[in-house]
Amino acid sequence: METCRRPPTTVMKNLALGKHRQARVWIGELPNAACSSIEILNHSVAAKSRSQTELTLVAIEVYVPLGPRSMYGLLGGEWQPDQSNQFSVEISVSAANERLFTDNLAKRGDEVRVGLPAEYAKAVVTGVDVAKDELSMLPSGKLSINRAAHGAIGSCEAVYKHLAAVLVKLINFSEMERSDESLVKLFPATFR
Repeated sequence: METCRRPPTTVMKNLALGKHRQARVWIGELPNAACSSIEILNHSVAAKSRSQTELTLVAIEVYVPLGPRSMYGLLGGEWQPDQSNQFSVEISVSAANERLFTDNLAKRGDEVRVGLPAEYAKAVVTGVDVAKDELSMLPSGKLSINRAAHGAIGSCEAVYKHLAAVLVKLINFSEMERSDESLVKLFPATFR
């Protein structure tokens, strides 16, 4: 007997985080923010459960105006569940001067380029560890972070730490939990 599997949901959501703060979440698709890697950074932690999620492609972008300055970042990639008992992350590190990413939330407030420069890559590792400590279950599999964008002015390590934690939490979400309200709650108070 053949089992019927539903195709994965494909959606891009715009979220209002309050105080003119914005986020976009891609589920089942990725933004056009791929670039060449100059280095791959790997990190693994023990998984707390077998993967049951069917989510495979996911990305998050955030723009947080803070008076005369702002915070900006985009992070995403492909999730591959497995039975390894490990949550592994493969982070593609890029040069800082990749092509412009024109379809961004910062708009004219920052010069946004695709890629994740080395100065932010270790913050992604820290964010994975933060999510691991906060979650009761962490699925088994590999997250290949191969989509990113950074602003010349608004990006910092804190943005990528929080984006990585939100990305890991989103992978852990069931489809039933993906309402706008639930997604907004994934973001730290710093972003809301």
